[in-house]
Amino acid sequence: MSNLPRQEVEYEQAMAYIFHMYETRHQIFQFVVTFNSVLLAVVFQYLSDMISKGVVSIIAFIVTLALTLMARRSLIFLEKVNEFAINIEKDLGFGLVGNTANSMPRGIDSSYYLFFVYYLLLIVWLSLGLIFWLLYFGVIV
Repeated sequence: MSNLPRQEVEYEQAMAYIFHMYETRHQIFQFVVTFNSVLLAVVFQYLSDMISKGVVSIIAFIVTLALTLMARRSLIFLEKVNEFAINIEKDLGFGLVGNTANSMPRGIDSSYYLFFVYYLLLIVWLSLGLIFWLLYFGVIV
């Protein structure tokens, strides 16, 4: 009995999952940018005391860290499913995932840009939290 029908179904499922993960990845990024933009505006426009600014900064850091870890996990899953799809393509004689990756212009993977933004936001919130708490406790004036 041939594995061909089963492999075709697995390939269809892998491709659907790849499209889903790319969409999820961009939705996570959009949410992170929106969330952080709103909280930066709240911290600098609406909060006046240092303790409130410090608390919001630490909460923003924790939430951004959780979202960054979720994005990292999604990227790892996406890479594994891509490898799986490429292996099935070899057996079926297809080449969408494998050939597309090889024929695309070479450059920096967009994941580096996304994670640069995630890490930059983490540094911003950690720095702001530290500054606001130091101001609150009178360590710096």
